Amino acid sequence: MTRQNISTGTTANDGTGDTLRSAGTKINQNFVELYQTFGTDSNSLGAGITFDISGIVFEGSTNTTTVSVEDPSSDVTITLPDSTGEVVIIRSDNSVNLVDGTGHASKIYYANVFDSANGYGTLPDAHVYHGMFAMNHDTGRAVFAHDGHWHDLIDSDTFTSRANLQLISPKMDTTIFDNTGNFEILQLENVLGSPANYLKISNSISTENIAITTIGDDTNIDLDISAKNEGNINLKNDTIFEKRISYSYQEIDGGTGTATLDSDKALYVFNTTGNKTASMVSGSEIGEVKKFLNRSGPNRTNTITFTSGALLRSNQVELGDPTNASIAMVRDCMFELVWGGDGWYSMLDSDTAYVQIS
Repeated sequence: MTRQNISTGTTANDGTGDTLRSAGTKINQNFVELYQTFGTDSNSLGAGITFDISGIVFEGSTNTTTVSVEDPSSDVTITLPDSTGEVVIIRSDNSVNLVDGTGHASKIYYANVFDSANGYGTLPDAHVYHGMFAMNHDTGRAVFAHDGHWHDLIDSDTFTSRANLQLISPKMDTTIFDNTGNFEILQLENVLGSPANYLKISNSISTENIAITTIGDDTNIDLDISAKNEGNINLKNDTIFEKRISYSYQEIDGGTGTATLDSDKALYVFNTTGNKTASMVSGSEIGEVKKFLNRSGPNRTNTITFTSGALLRSNQVELGDPTNASIAMVRDCMFELVWGGDGWYSMLDSDTAYVQIS
């Protein structure tokens, strides 16, 4: 009902106000409505709601809930929406729990857009709002706060042109395309089973060479390079079609004595001051080529002995006499040997003034 006011008349005791009975009736009716609102009936107030200096106190079965306000610096209006639900508060551990009484998380609908004409200047303090996500309206990109700074998030529009992007252990597709996304540049293929070996590409400092290396679990790993069908493998650049090939080499120098040839080298350069003997081991692959260059000068004889795998000459193989054990370079010269699986083959059918086979 509407609050009933007691009429006190125009002047004191002028007889125009409410009678004592009428005034008492209004008083009783006002109190009845208050008791019915805050209590269980019109005779007693309920124990569930009380008022004190701190605010409205709701008594629970075990604990109480007090609704209070701080002294505001200006007028404050709090409007509760015309909807059923729960009021969300900041808990004592500085968190907000958006799970309702039935254990279901709630959706959040909000705007978090900030204009930032000067970088991230208008965004909130990244230290205070560590972990916050927002949108930079000027760039149209999502950002998040971490370690005192705002950082851009990568999305499908910016990923293709992201500067200073670091990929850690990336998983690549089988084909890498050019910057238009239409033409293939490189195709990657994985062998069946569990691959154990792979390719390593290393950059270099100034004056050093870039390296392409085989690496993996095996001790010795070959590198196969092949062209399609009858295509050739050409060494070239933009201005000169043919480029130089240089071989890994071992230099044999010093005076008389013995030397062991490094099986990993392709070229052996003899530059001795006396007669030298070097031992040669078997090859590792059929078709492996070894080159020998003697530039020791006259009166120097450098001899290569074959401790395993005989030295074969093409004319002697047919004659059934492939039992050569050494080759001597008596003057400056160069020759090649090819590993055939059963020995090193020389295309020299007979001794020359420079090379003698025995």
